[in-house]
Amino acid sequence: MAAGAPPTTRTDSKSPFEAPPDLQEYMVPDRVFIERNPQHNILAVGAVVFNSEGRMLLVQRAADEKAFPNFWEIPGGKVDDTDETVLHAVVRELREEAGLDTKRIVRKVGVFDWNEVSKRTGKPVNWHKIIFEVEVKDMEVVLDPVEHQNYLFATEEQVANGKAGEVVLSYITPLNKAIKLEAFKLKRGAISG
Repeated sequence: MAAGAPPTTRTDSKSPFEAPPDLQEYMVPDRVFIERNPQHNILAVGAVVFNSEGRMLLVQRAADEKAFPNFWEIPGGKVDDTDETVLHAVVRELREEAGLDTKRIVRKVGVFDWNEVSKRTGKPVNWHKIIFEVEVKDMEVVLDPVEHQNYLFATEEQVANGKAGEVVLSYITPLNKAIKLEAFKLKRGAISG
C-alpha cells in the first residue's frame, strides 16, 4: 500500500476486490440499500476507469441499441438481484461490458437520479445511479458487441469538449458529462493531495 493511502478492506467473494472503509454502505444487496433509501426504486452503477496516462475509458453504445444508440458512456448498468452487494454489481458490470477485472474500488465519484415511467407497469420509477472510480488488474478491454461497438481513452479536455480527435463524444445527458468531469477533478485532487 502506498504511503498515506487509506486502509482498504478485502471482500470475501468469487470476484475478490478491495474497497476503502468509507464505501461500506455499498457492501449491501440492492434491496437493503433501497430499503434504507426508499425514495429510489431502481439502483444502477457506473465504473470510471483511468489508464496509466490518466485517460478515462469510454465505451460507445451499439448502433442497434434501443436506447441511446451510438452514445458514449462509462461501463455500468442496473444492479441485479443476484449481485452480492452494490459494489459487486460494479465489478460485474465492468467485467460484462469491458472485459476488465476489478482490483480495487477507489472511491465514490458521485450520483445522479432520473425519473421515468415503466414501460411494463406504467408506474413512475426513480433511478439512482452511483458512480465509482475503479482500478483494474489489466487494461485489456474486450467489449460485449451486443451492448457496445467501440471504446477509447479520453483526456479531461476531450470529455469537456465532446471530441476525441475526429470522434464526436455524444453523451446521453449533461449529467453524464458532468459526472465524468467530476471524476477527473477527484482524481487530480487525490494525486495532488
